[in-house]
Amino acid sequence: MTKAQVAIIGGGAMGVSLMYHLVKSGWSEVVLIEKNDLTHGSTWHAAGLCTHFAHNPTIQELRATSVRLYRDILPQETGRDCGFHRSGAMRITRNPDRMDEFRHVAGLSEFTGYPLEVLTPDRIAELFPLAKLDGLIGGIYEPDDGHVDPTLATLAMAEVARRGGARILRNCAVTAIERQPDHWRVETEKETINAVHVVNAAGTWGWEIGHMMGLNIPSVPVLHQYLVTDTVGAVSERIAQGLPELPIIRDPEESWYVRQERDGLILGPYEKDAKVWSVDGVPPDFGADLMPPDLDSVEHILMAAIDRIPALETGGVKTVINGPITFTPDANPLIGPAHGLENA
Repeated sequence: MTKAQVAIIGGGAMGVSLMYHLVKSGWSEVVLIEKNDLTHGSTWHAAGLCTHFAHNPTIQELRATSVRLYRDILPQETGRDCGFHRSGAMRITRNPDRMDEFRHVAGLSEFTGYPLEVLTPDRIAELFPLAKLDGLIGGIYEPDDGHVDPTLATLAMAEVARRGGARILRNCAVTAIERQPDHWRVETEKETINAVHVVNAAGTWGWEIGHMMGLNIPSVPVLHQYLVTDTVGAVSERIAQGLPELPIIRDPEESWYVRQERDGLILGPYEKDAKVWSVDGVPPDFGADLMPPDLDSVEHILMAAIDRIPALETGGVKTVINGPITFTPDANPLIGPAHGLENA
């Protein structure tokens, strides 16, 4: 029998980050329970994009804090890089209303101290010379944005938390959760944990863990895919010339992003009719697994991105990542006290 202040269920970026921040805030007896290994589920295959773009100062500060954590704090604490690339990022548009939104966000950013630059088409060409300018009226540039290696960042947080006294139970599925008069009883395959607080950070398995707690969690795994190209000549030429990494580029109307990956590019489409997966329960043995590619369903988005960045077509497809990411109905985070349950 183990006693804990808090039992966190789920060893992805969210659960591990919570463990890390609780330990840094002075909590003791923090236990994290993971049914497979850390980052399994959706963290390991995430593209790792980090942004300062936000429509309110609270969200922007949260995002800026994440960038500082990956770029500065974790490397200082562990002595190792988290794979953060300060590439910068931009959003482009042909839509006047979208330009108004960009100007609004730029104004907010001037107030919060994370200045973003409103872009003309000429400036877009200067920052991302691989893009065609046809129809573009402008964009917005986020100079401190970048991308992180999600696995390295998660493992770095886990290392610091363990040094601070946290325990991590890997390959240890939760089998039952019961509310006792003054604590939560969490049964696992390896041991029973009596915890004052319990946190559902199970992501892909959040719905199942919710049911164990007595809640119906409105979240479903949705399949998202992105493709990684082989060597792109225009990118390898930039590297040979010693030019900086290309900024991440997004088109919110056409719903795609592109970022440099070594001497190739990553292209990530977001389709409007995304496919949900395993709504009635994720297969028990699912871990660091992927679905077969389904590029036909996103072909129209891929073609739009290739039309904007013709160099994409020159690399050929090296890898297609197609895996689940958990979403709520409004795509916002579901975070905070569990309704009607004490210390959950």
